[in-house]
Amino acid sequence: MKILFVIASDRFLDKGYVVPKKILEEKGVECITASKIHGTCYGIHGEIVQSDLTLDEVNPGDYDGIIIDGGIGCQDELWRNEKLVDIVNKIGIAGKLTAAICLAVPILGEAGLLAGKKATCLDTPASIRLLTLDKAEIVPAKVVVDGKVVTAKSPSDAEEFGHAILSVIS
Repeated sequence: MKILFVIASDRFLDKGYVVPKKILEEKGVECITASKIHGTCYGIHGEIVQSDLTLDEVNPGDYDGIIIDGGIGCQDELWRNEKLVDIVNKIGIAGKLTAAICLAVPILGEAGLLAGKKATCLDTPASIRLLTLDKAEIVPAKVVVDGKVVTAKSPSDAEEFGHAILSVIS
């Protein structure tokens, strides 16, 4: 089992990345990290991570699912990123896991995967507007699983998010 994590190169959501990744790796899941850059990425709260590859180097067919991390860097760097939207769409329409936390959830909508699906996200005017435009059914919950789509509201939900992902891929 190989899962692709996507993080912003700057100001990614530390807990949204580290906690689910640890949960999956402890169960033997191979986790690969991609970003807009290859190399050092910086979390909002000081986490420093090396990305394994750039989004341009990702082959969606190589992965059993994708997890997109949130944070303000996600909104600034990954929203409306055509390459990422294409990767997410290909993984999603192949019936594989697509997951996002916090401000990353609208990317699933941009990829066409939330229409008619239940989802949650950080309650910002921009993210709520995007999910509404993408025809998602917004649910006031910490973590929502709808088929192979897993969404989480905030960094404090990272552990529950990780376990929900594990239940979908197990």
